[in-house]
Amino acid sequence: MTMWIPEIQDAEGPIYIAIADALESDIKEGILGQGDRLPPQRELAYQLGVTLGTVTRAYGEAERRRLVKGETGRGTYVAPETHKVSPLIPKEDEQEICDLARNFAYPHLNPNLSEGLIRMARTAGIDRLNGFVPSEGLKAHRETGVLVFKDYGLDADPSRVAVTCGAQHGIQVTCQALFRSGDAIAVDRFTYPSIFPSLASIGLKLVPVPALIRSDGGFGAMDPQALAQAARVHGIKGVFLMPNMQNPTTHTMSVEERENLVQVAREHDLKIVEDDPYTPFLPETLPAFGALAPERTASIASISKVCSPGSRIGFVHVPELFGDSIRNKIGESTWMASPITAELIAGWVREGHLFKTLRLKRKANRVRFQRAREILSPYFLQGGIDKVFGWLRLPDHVDPDAIQATLGHQRISVLSSRYFQSRDHASAPYLRLTFGSEASEERFCKALERVRATIDQLAELPDLSRPVG
Repeated sequence: MTMWIPEIQDAEGPIYIAIADALESDIKEGILGQGDRLPPQRELAYQLGVTLGTVTRAYGEAERRRLVKGETGRGTYVAPETHKVSPLIPKEDEQEICDLARNFAYPHLNPNLSEGLIRMARTAGIDRLNGFVPSEGLKAHRETGVLVFKDYGLDADPSRVAVTCGAQHGIQVTCQALFRSGDAIAVDRFTYPSIFPSLASIGLKLVPVPALIRSDGGFGAMDPQALAQAARVHGIKGVFLMPNMQNPTTHTMSVEERENLVQVAREHDLKIVEDDPYTPFLPETLPAFGALAPERTASIASISKVCSPGSRIGFVHVPELFGDSIRNKIGESTWMASPITAELIAGWVREGHLFKTLRLKRKANRVRFQRAREILSPYFLQGGIDKVFGWLRLPDHVDPDAIQATLGHQRISVLSSRYFQSRDHASAPYLRLTFGSEASEERFCKALERVRATIDQLAELPDLSRPVG
């Protein structure tokens, strides 16, 4: 064990942040090395004259930054340079875990794959799909994308649609086509977790922008004034938005909110990338940004949440100016999305399986949300019967990372707010809870009861983020 005592006498702001900052600095300077065991939390609290809760929170912040790793019964160690696999990535055998973390949206209700493959095998000329096709995809498959985009409030032009390997691939190639390495892009303060590493990997700088606060205390759309300020201060070139069922806050923008953001985009010549994987679950079709500002908007659609994540098929619709660039970026990254799985999806869309599956999932989700709201009351759960996840507000002094870790030891997975924001922000008091990844209704409800009990227990503790005295 390393008798490490950080220098925090002159620190400003929360003590737990100062401890985490000192730990990060000492690792960079070589004072602490990979595998070094840190002092037990109680002992370090005594040495620093702070509460145990302050050190617990500091170690949690250090783990959030991937500086350390904790092992039950053994202590906390400086993490190796390689990082553990993200909890968002599934493992092959996880039957014992009740999953409220990953948003798989009722995969047990997806269409029957065997029937889909049998139908494909009987399709005339199916062998043509066993070869190379244009990088943007076959015309018939792009026309399937047009049908999908109609559910998104966009009358898409098939000549401007391209088939991608799912929405995440669509986001990456779209941003490569629209922006240059070094460009700054605005994102919501809380947003889709994979957007941070994905866009950083292609050289884009992300600028978090706060949201408006609704009358019920929940999060609204991105603040248009803050977006304009980001354009002036940071010189952003574009903005990434999720107008329907924003991940993780669940907010669906009103038409007015969309129009206000379009106005800012036009005033500052910003390109818009809209990603809408959950739109088909919503009962009302609102105009897409691609319809409100077609000259500057690239739209991304996917059926992964609706019926087939295993197919890895998504669609992008871009302004005509960027059509060739999209084709090139798809070709450079993977040559083409699989025409075989694109045909599987096209058949399901043509035969109405998409609608049937949505009907089943919407019905199941109504029940799940109502149960979640009942069990988690009186805590505020932003969402609705048509939202496949919820954004749970915790008491201000309750650490979401502590909630996640505590539940993890009980084989229940949830996601702290830290996964949805940039690493230089401390965790905010929120959890995202998904409703459809767990097939068993009984296990789902029991897991929510454990979430509620854990929050109740930690909420009774005093705020331990300040030094004693």
